[in-house]
Amino acid sequence: MHKWFCVFFVIVSLLFTNSCKKDNTPPVITILGNNPYTYCIQLPETPPYADEGATALDDEDGDITSEISTSSDVNVNAPGIYSVTYSVKDKAGNQTTATREVNVMYCK
Repeated sequence: MHKWFCVFFVIVSLLFTNSCKKDNTPPVITILGNNPYTYCIQLPETPPYADEGATALDDEDGDITSEISTSSDVNVNAPGIYSVTYSVKDKAGNQTTATREVNVMYCK
């Protein structure tokens, strides 16, 4: 009986230890293309800014690129330094952000 109790105790201990592991590692965002990025204003009509995007990988969830949310304040009609921010959260709730700087200017 003692032997089975020991085996049972070991199995329960392993299950408890594995179930208590918490994912504390945030995903990693990789910005595609140049960062910072220079955008040239074209006259008479400047086309909209087309961002190259980003990818996101998580050590537990794998490729979560489709979960990235993007916000941008880029104004292609006014010279200045703007940003595109990428945010993503994994299933465990770990969140990370990355930012691309976009320099809007008149180019020669």
